[in-house]
Amino acid sequence: MTATESFRGGEIVGAAGDDSFDRLPDEVVLSIFEKLQDARSLCLSMAACKRFRSIAPQVGEIFLPVPHQKKSAIKESDQQTPRGFFRNLVIKALMKPYNFISQIVRFKSKSEDNNDLDFYSYYVPNEILKSFEEIRALHLRLPCHGNQKHGSKRNGRNPATFLKWKAEFGRELHSCVILGAKSWTEKLLKEENSTASDQEESRFMSDDDLKIRIVWTISCLIAASARHYLIQETVKTQKSIANVVISDETNQGRLCMNREQIEETRELKANRSGEVSEYRSRVPALRMKMWYLERLELSGKVMEGATLVVIRPAASVAAAAGGVEAEKVKKGMRSDGDMVAGAFGGEEGEGKVLDEAVSKLMVAKKCYTLEMNSF
Repeated sequence: MTATESFRGGEIVGAAGDDSFDRLPDEVVLSIFEKLQDARSLCLSMAACKRFRSIAPQVGEIFLPVPHQKKSAIKESDQQTPRGFFRNLVIKALMKPYNFISQIVRFKSKSEDNNDLDFYSYYVPNEILKSFEEIRALHLRLPCHGNQKHGSKRNGRNPATFLKWKAEFGRELHSCVILGAKSWTEKLLKEENSTASDQEESRFMSDDDLKIRIVWTISCLIAASARHYLIQETVKTQKSIANVVISDETNQGRLCMNREQIEETRELKANRSGEVSEYRSRVPALRMKMWYLERLELSGKVMEGATLVVIRPAASVAAAAGGVEAEKVKKGMRSDGDMVAGAFGGEEGEGKVLDEAVSKLMVAKKCYTLEMNSF
């Protein structure tokens, strides 16, 4: 603090009594807000003073976590409006796929589900995002419910079904990568010291195991298509957006869109404005590759029934296989290795282990090729 400044009322003030923060150039204040990113905090900052109100909307990267339900947030009379009914159907399509396999045999109370769906049908991210003028990148994080939370572990082991996915959408689904397992547990000490590996001796996948993995796949695709539908109005309104990520609290799945894919989505919205919506985007006919290992031992972890699925639109696979435009399509099509690289991983922690799992599954001898009709 300089000799011409004093401390008063929790603020640094100059000799003339002015707030020293006001001396900072707008560019510096904007750089501070850019580091903040959180949409709620930025909106609160806008309410602080006129200067912040003019600077905060210029932030280019926004992180918007959708809050959990508050019991008093919804009025019963509002639930009966046509608009509320429409939004409720959208959220049903969005939230239902998260309850994969383990939730097929478990049922949450009807009242709990209804309360959650009512809340999210009335939460509109566009109402917050319209305060920002130059959004270039948007990260929307959705909440999870009840059984989706993986916080309940016993003795350091979590035997629950493991599932992660990453999808890319444009006009339609461009690609999807899924990593799953019947269980994801800590490796015991005796397993750490063992040199034996069952990876090469895995049996073929049974019909029941295959059915389970098809259910996983459909669940992930429905979740991705519902998220794509949810974001369409936002990318139409926010013309400057060049990158979108929609994740969830447990980081189970991510929908990603780059600039070209966002432009395709805007065209789709304009071209189909007169059609009746299905509350999610249509998934085209697909071609899938599935790698499977009955048991996969990793650094500190064990995956039972480890499965990696790489999904592409059947039309693009067929186009790359022959025809006049085949070479052009092939050049624009990423390899399986490129699609899975970094889809789940990172340099540290769980991400590093998932990268290891993907690498080992890609070289597994058992690889299945499947096709799926559009839905």
